[in-house]
Amino acid sequence: MNGIPRRKTAFVTGGTGFLGWEIIRQLLEAGHHVVALSRSGDLPGDLPRAALEIVRGDLDDVETLTEAMRGASVVYHVAADVRMWRAKWVEIERTNVTGTRNMLSAARRAGVPRFVFTSTGSTIGKPYPPPHAVVTVDETSPYNFAPLQMVYPHTKWLAEQEVERAGREGLFVVITHPVAVFGPGDWKRNVLPLFWATRKGTTIAAPNGIRTTCDVRDVATAHLAAAERGSSGRHYILGGEALSVRALLTRIAAAAGGKAPRFTLPDRAVMGLSFLMESASRLTGRPPMLSHEMALQSTFRVRLSSERAARELGYTSRPLDVSLADAARFYREQGWL
Repeated sequence: MNGIPRRKTAFVTGGTGFLGWEIIRQLLEAGHHVVALSRSGDLPGDLPRAALEIVRGDLDDVETLTEAMRGASVVYHVAADVRMWRAKWVEIERTNVTGTRNMLSAARRAGVPRFVFTSTGSTIGKPYPPPHAVVTVDETSPYNFAPLQMVYPHTKWLAEQEVERAGREGLFVVITHPVAVFGPGDWKRNVLPLFWATRKGTTIAAPNGIRTTCDVRDVATAHLAAAERGSSGRHYILGGEALSVRALLTRIAAAAGGKAPRFTLPDRAVMGLSFLMESASRLTGRPPMLSHEMALQSTFRVRLSSERAARELGYTSRPLDVSLADAARFYREQGWL
């Protein structure tokens, strides 16, 4: 198979979000027809509409999904519930696991030959408890966090099992693992709070972890390459510069015109804060500012390697400061920063 035929159809979920929207933009720019699933029946931003069809629906409706996928050459399943809040486990699992199962069923029924699934760098195995030294991991490091009860990576890992099973049954599947994504087009404002926090000066301290970062535009380009040049059943980490959480917040502050953190918190303090905030959230019913899962992830001292994606997909990642500057510019243009 030779990838996506020119001017054929791609079916995309998650188009109202950060990465899905950018994938749609790049597909349209490349001359493809795009069918986008949207619960609201619309997409944000200024996208050329001549080759864009928006289907109102959700991941629960297999019949609608099947009909919308007919004639597509590839599916990009990007939609996910990214909340890191164990209290909403059932809802998150329904979207991330059952929704993916429904997407695969619809793709098979519609005869779509290729399926690209967006997972997360959080499902890549990492040493725990975190060692003091920074460790580099890649796609060969198996998921090992089931005992830690982290809802987002666990449900995405379960979804990966569904995708891999479909691959063994004959569907061409590729699984991508984006890491901490920055850049323009964060329409749902998932990353914006980090910029807000530095502007307000509330990021006095930072956890002691390491984050691997990437740019949404490079990750979207890699998704198109995965459909064209990826190997079926293959996993690809999509990352870039790795740096401490404190250094990351310092550079976000520079882009946002905010204040950098002044010191680093020990892991126990971070976990203690998350316990207090989760306890408060059970009383208020509101999401915790720092959940148990967020705290755990902020203490991992791990770099994620993108060498496989670079070698097999031609993946590259632009400098982090460019991504942050472009993100800040986008937020200002929307009147959000």
